[in-house]
Amino acid sequence: MKIICHKQQLLKIINTVQKAVSAKSIMPILECIKIDASADGNLTVTGNNLDLCIEYNDTCNIPEGGSIAISSKMFGEIIRRLPDEVVTVTVNEENNVTTIKCDKSEFNIQGLSGLEYPAVPDVNETYRFTMKQASLKKMIRKTIFAVSQNEARKPILTGSLFEIETGVLSVVSTDGYRLAICKETVDSSLASKKFVIPGLTLKEVFKVLEDDEEKTVDIIVSDRHVMFEFENYKVVTRLLEGEYINYKPVLLTPNSIFVIANTSQLSESLERASLLINDDISAKAEKVPVRLNIVLDKIEITCMTGKGKVHDVVDVSVNGEDIEIGFNHKYLLEALRACEEEEIKMEFSNPRSSCFIRSCGNDDSYTFMILPVRLYN
Repeated sequence: MKIICHKQQLLKIINTVQKAVSAKSIMPILECIKIDASADGNLTVTGNNLDLCIEYNDTCNIPEGGSIAISSKMFGEIIRRLPDEVVTVTVNEENNVTTIKCDKSEFNIQGLSGLEYPAVPDVNETYRFTMKQASLKKMIRKTIFAVSQNEARKPILTGSLFEIETGVLSVVSTDGYRLAICKETVDSSLASKKFVIPGLTLKEVFKVLEDDEEKTVDIIVSDRHVMFEFENYKVVTRLLEGEYINYKPVLLTPNSIFVIANTSQLSESLERASLLINDDISAKAEKVPVRLNIVLDKIEITCMTGKGKVHDVVDVSVNGEDIEIGFNHKYLLEALRACEEEEIKMEFSNPRSSCFIRSCGNDDSYTFMILPVRLYN
């Protein structure tokens, strides 16, 4: 095998596919990326850790076809440090020794047979839909922060629910303490469907999606896998098995206190309050809540730790009774950072019930729910 490719093109490919490579594995082949080169100029580079597979297809100068599995870390570091010139990669098919030449630099590293590399999972299509890359990227950004990090507790919650009903796609994430929902209109002719995609996969998909409103992504679903296909990429991952929690009754909670707040002002106030929490390294500091005392068209934000006390005020518009309620500052901040509007609507019923954050418009394009923290005076 012999390929001739510019360093920047090769580096872009490697940086993309190695997101699906195991950093450390009992199987050395899983620490590799696979390079397939055909004599007609088609180059396919694959990273696969058996849970997530990323394939990148491109064209370049290929005098000799072939394949090789090569250490992702080593190959990536070599290419990254080469001069910004054309790179020639040659493989000895007899012993899989790979030679990398660029300008006056030359490396010889040991590869593995490409035949040993795990194949890209077959996605036997049972369902397919297309949407804009920018829309999917927005939906992931607005929900991924609420995915559970505790795989032992409820594995299904380590992923996001994709649910299509009456032409509307809902992406839902929850860790049991907060809930994030984002909705987007898709093809109205689509049948109802729901499946759960691992959060780790969505984080990688987010990195390669573009904000271009003209570019689309095909989402192809089988019984066990889902594939995102767009431009040069294919991203394949297993689906999480099990029944996702029934989140819809939570959305029907009646609320009687409504607050309209400036998103950035409220976020900045919470960030100031969090300085005391983040600076306190004691084990209990992480559990210290921020208090929101909502009264007379303002929110008084207070917090006390072993490092000191903070008091801040944000002017808001309030419709309803006064309320004092506590929250984990990180949960509240992450929800606010996911909002793109200048103003948001916060809804409460009592100090023991959830806070809902919604759009000030008349749509339900996104909803964030956060459970409060019990306050002790």
